[in-house]
Amino acid sequence: MRIDGRSGPLLVTLLDVSSTGLRVSAPASLPSGTRVTIKCNGVEVKGEIRYAREIEGPKYHIGVLVDTATENGELDLVAILGPALIPAAQRLQRRSA
Repeated sequence: MRIDGRSGPLLVTLLDVSSTGLRVSAPASLPSGTRVTIKCNGVEVKGEIRYAREIEGPKYHIGVLVDTATENGELDLVAILGPALIPAAQRLQRRSA
């Protein structure tokens, strides 16, 4: 994830995708209103931080309201980013079995 006005990326993990936004796990909190760009599986998503909640230690869940996503003109976040979540979900199912 790149933060507007700052150099270098912040490594995040994609946790959840909806039709209007996404949730990531990050090692640092970011203030609401911060503009960000996230790249995942060849898709570039731009949006605004809506919240950051501390989960444990230095780990935060951050909600991003997406205003643009580009992949061959497709704007359906679930369709274009949902497949990135499938391997993680399968790993969780195997652990709980």
